[in-house]
Amino acid sequence: MATTAVTAALILVAGCGGNDKKSESGSENKGGESTTTSATPSAPTVPSFDPPKAFSVAAAYPVPDYEGREMYDDTKVGMVGQAALFVNYRGLTGHDIADPNKLWQIKSTEAETTTVSGVTDPMAVKVDGKDVAVVAYAQSDKGNGTQKSKDLVLVQWIDVASGQKLAEVSTPVVAAGGPSVLHISGAQYDPETGQVAIGVASSAKTSTVYADPQTKKGTELPDVLPGAVHNGVVAAAKAESKENADDAGAVLVDGASGKVTKQIPLKQGLLRPIGGGAKHAFFYGTVYPKGGDEEVASLYSVDLSTGAVVKSAPGLSARDSGGYQCIWDQATSIVCTKLQPTGPKEILGFDDSTGKKAWGFTSDSGQRIVPRVTAAFHGVVYVQTEKQPVLLDAKTGEDLPSSNPSPGETPSGSPTSGASPSDSESPSGGGSESPGTSAGGNDMSLYNGTQMSPDAVSPYGGVFGQLPKGSGYGSNDVQLVSIVMKPTA
Repeated sequence: MATTAVTAALILVAGCGGNDKKSESGSENKGGESTTTSATPSAPTVPSFDPPKAFSVAAAYPVPDYEGREMYDDTKVGMVGQAALFVNYRGLTGHDIADPNKLWQIKSTEAETTTVSGVTDPMAVKVDGKDVAVVAYAQSDKGNGTQKSKDLVLVQWIDVASGQKLAEVSTPVVAAGGPSVLHISGAQYDPETGQVAIGVASSAKTSTVYADPQTKKGTELPDVLPGAVHNGVVAAAKAESKENADDAGAVLVDGASGKVTKQIPLKQGLLRPIGGGAKHAFFYGTVYPKGGDEEVASLYSVDLSTGAVVKSAPGLSARDSGGYQCIWDQATSIVCTKLQPTGPKEILGFDDSTGKKAWGFTSDSGQRIVPRVTAAFHGVVYVQTEKQPVLLDAKTGEDLPSSNPSPGETPSGSPTSGASPSDSESPSGGGSESPGTSAGGNDMSLYNGTQMSPDAVSPYGGVFGQLPKGSGYGSNDVQLVSIVMKPTA
């Protein structure tokens, strides 16, 4: 069963790039728009909770590895509306959690002369009232005919219900000294408008690409990296004018025109964007004080409307933290954790409406364990401790009650040892066909039985990535297993 599951999945996901073949049960992939298989006349309904606070494992999808995959091409998972997603350099794949037979795929490129060197996580936005996934790729076009080589940022907006592209914007990035390898250096999005600000970097420069699904246009904002985007305004970090100038600061930029509307001097030696919400962008800065020999670290929030600044002191030194990374709950809270995986740890919560620190603690505080933050959604922070998934209140940082399985308990919907999924769990519903051989590729035998904190959440469920298990699923076969969970509370 396991080998059959991988074979079926390899055939399906090969459509994300290379020489793809048309599935006998699916529709032809024309122009890279979408490939769907075994679509049903009407999608079943699934329970929804906003936000979900408990989950049950429902499906396991293998993500096939492929020959020639780049070292940094790690598959990222996402959750938008009723679709569980995974994306890599080849493209974006979506599984409808209400109908496991329904699968679609969008390629990252159709041109053989275009290579991909970076991709964002799937971002969840609304466009014309539809649940839409946004992905951005850093690309290099080697040229075609008389066209010169160029670097690009490609942004795609996909309706997750239909698997169709609603918009696509390809923006050239002008690199000093000519084209070079681009890497994604951050991505911010506006869930209300679908606008995105994608940070890219190369050996020659850094810049931000702003793109809008309504106008279908993109603008390069040179020499800055994005901290937040909302209603066409991008807040970004600008580096020092020269070494030891200590004049790194923030700017507000009109995304469509690229015009800087406000300069915000923060007088930092190094300034990094770490995340943003609808009202504030957040930055981490360090500077060596005159006559001092140790960096002083600060956290800043910048109001997207006025440029007003709020300064906070992190609980850890610059040496111990190495910076911070933040996640927005798409409501009112920003949650940040230290960047370095070793040494003391810290978690912080900010109020997006004021830009002020609301709560926080470090591993040196002695009272609580600093968990690993995996996702945040509408007031809930989803975290993982060494023993179990935990929920935190995004506004206060306090633990929330959860009815998720206790450690060692088999979650509802997961297979017991040696058991196969029931007929009702099979995508075909007939019971005579293994889920691994169905159009969707669901194979619950891939699930290792340990439910983890979700990497992405929507009202309709969550998803997390699991490393393959067993010798039958080595690095030559499966890169990752996408574990999909339905909400139960």
